[in-house]
Amino acid sequence: MIEIDNLHPIMKELLNLRGITSKEDIFDFFFQDIYSLSNPFNIRDVNVFVARLKEAIESNEKILVYGDKDADGVTAASIIYNTLKMVTKNVEAFVPNHETGYGLSKAVIEEYANSGVSLIITVDCGISNVEEVEFARDLSIDIIVTDHHDIPEIMPNAYALFNPKISNTGFVSKNFSGCAVAFKLMQAFVFSYTKLYNKDIIVLDYEINKQSNTLKRIRALKSVNFVPSDEVFGFELAGENSYKSMYIDYYDELITEDEVLEELASYMFEGDGTVLVLTGGEDRLKRLIALYEKYEIYLPEYDSVYDLLQLGAKYGNVNIKTTKTLDDFALALNINIYRYDKIEYKDLIIKTEIFRRMFYISQKNLQNYIRKKSILVLFGTVADVVPLIEENRVYVKCALKELEKPSHVRYNVILEKINLLNTKVDTQIISWRIAPFINAAGRMGSAETALKLLTSELKEEAVSLAETVYSMNETRKSLTESNFNIVNEYIKNNSCLKLPIIIVRSKKIEQGLTGLIAGKVLSEYGKTAVIIHESEDGICVGSIRSRGDDNARDLLEEASVYLTKFGGHKNAAGFTLSSDNFDKFQSKIIKYAANQNFNTEKDNDVFDLELNFKSVDLKLAKDLELFEPYGAGNEEPVFISKNVKVNDIKKIQKNNKLHLRLELLQSDKKINAIIWNSSEEEVSKLLNSNYIDIIYKLKVNRYANSEDARIYIESYKVF
Repeated sequence: MIEIDNLHPIMKELLNLRGITSKEDIFDFFFQDIYSLSNPFNIRDVNVFVARLKEAIESNEKILVYGDKDADGVTAASIIYNTLKMVTKNVEAFVPNHETGYGLSKAVIEEYANSGVSLIITVDCGISNVEEVEFARDLSIDIIVTDHHDIPEIMPNAYALFNPKISNTGFVSKNFSGCAVAFKLMQAFVFSYTKLYNKDIIVLDYEINKQSNTLKRIRALKSVNFVPSDEVFGFELAGENSYKSMYIDYYDELITEDEVLEELASYMFEGDGTVLVLTGGEDRLKRLIALYEKYEIYLPEYDSVYDLLQLGAKYGNVNIKTTKTLDDFALALNINIYRYDKIEYKDLIIKTEIFRRMFYISQKNLQNYIRKKSILVLFGTVADVVPLIEENRVYVKCALKELEKPSHVRYNVILEKINLLNTKVDTQIISWRIAPFINAAGRMGSAETALKLLTSELKEEAVSLAETVYSMNETRKSLTESNFNIVNEYIKNNSCLKLPIIIVRSKKIEQGLTGLIAGKVLSEYGKTAVIIHESEDGICVGSIRSRGDDNARDLLEEASVYLTKFGGHKNAAGFTLSSDNFDKFQSKIIKYAANQNFNTEKDNDVFDLELNFKSVDLKLAKDLELFEPYGAGNEEPVFISKNVKVNDIKKIQKNNKLHLRLELLQSDKKINAIIWNSSEEEVSKLLNSNYIDIIYKLKVNRYANSEDARIYIESYKVF
């Protein structure tokens, strides 16, 4: 177990490079788990969302989940559809094809309106569809927009609108994918079926003088759906039968003990039901009730009483006999106590969080729901290349473990089809194998096939759908290769590299592959790529993949006057325009890219820190594993070491490829290293070197019950 106060200096520096410096952030980075997920009821208007869904279900209204055709949109639609079909038969899901295009379509809305749909929930789309949302309203359809794309100047007048990029809306991160936004909302919806939904939860803390049987102090914090009240109740003894408020905003006069008890009763019993939470439970509460009886004050009935200590012992496996302080108790239960350091009533907040965590763990149905749906969040989040930081990191960590279980039929069917069943899946495998598999259906014009696969109930159906998607993916691979060759040839023959961005327009490029091709061009040349499919009837549909700080969304905003539709993120965006406007569009974005100094050079020498071999050992290699899972925003650490001597080289021939195992020396310390996919020429060059500078990753090499720290060289320079 890593100790926050005793971090390895290299670990601390790597965290600093990621902007993780406070104890609060370090704790979250290493210790957050699925029960640490932020409270969805902190999101603005989430109660409106839950209430509207429940109203629709109780009234047997028809509900449509409207998604997007990429993996994020399909997984987001699957999350909401799979959840709602557990409680209503009147729900359908729709994802677009090439003809329908990205975002909401008036034709699709009208078609579903005619079939009786009265509520539409968008996922991964809708934030830019002002006209379409107004069109739905005219047809008496309520539209709830859930999206994560960048915010336009004018947003739709939806029934409710959820987007983490809108300021002050209660989302804990602006980096959520569309499926994570959908999941947060459904987390609240599923919680609404538990016994604590909309109950007043009162965390109580008080001291009673045993000799005089009088209050010394009493405090209470109320929350509804675990959202704490702005008012915290607190009084302490100031003189004989005289009590003052501990919190200035609550009460500014001295009151008597019986008045304190009456105020507390009013504070606790405002809602439809009350749950009491305190250390000691029913036994400790009896002493407070005795005070009410002494003054013959009526205490309304409460629903139930929970003992925090017993909950911690039962659901958190904490030894309450040896745990001395609240902080120790909370840390043992994986509560981030550092988050509340500046709050005056920190202990009451921590107790509320302890109760929230224990309650979630105690609810098996809620627990299973969160774990299973996290797999869809994993697929969509990694596929959409959103940063794997903050809460995104929690989803991915949890889901990778959950995916190892044999009980997930539809996901195991996918893994089996692409030869990954019983393989340890990591984010790289998701990114390279599973996300492209799911995306293939949408790229080939049939996203609904992937949707059906991710929502299928029967194994036989899932197997058949997986076979169909597999065939689409094989076709996609072949077309991607041939399309990239076409684009590559065009780039070389048309001086494309002289411009600040690469722009290719062709009728030979498949419409569904423009994003993939743009990504490959970006990877190949290190420059922002704009790849456009042009149809026979003069419509251009394109994708942008941008590098580093180059902002694809801003690029399109600058030229929006020429576009009929556009949307996306900083590093990935899509658009549609008429061929008649192409020349003006091209001129505009080239000028903007030049003025904004878009990156033009590919830098291979990227690393986090310089290390001396004296610092490299097995403990550091194992500590580095705690940075997993890796992905956008949390890349695997890369190091550089200079003036390294090559002592020895052993050649490894495997699958007609030559790999090298090197013995390296620096500062009188030897370390083994690997170079994959090498050559005889490299062997000669390395053996004849005086020394080399190496850029590498440090990993634990495990083989035959032994472990050692091993370097995996990414690149090197010979001196």
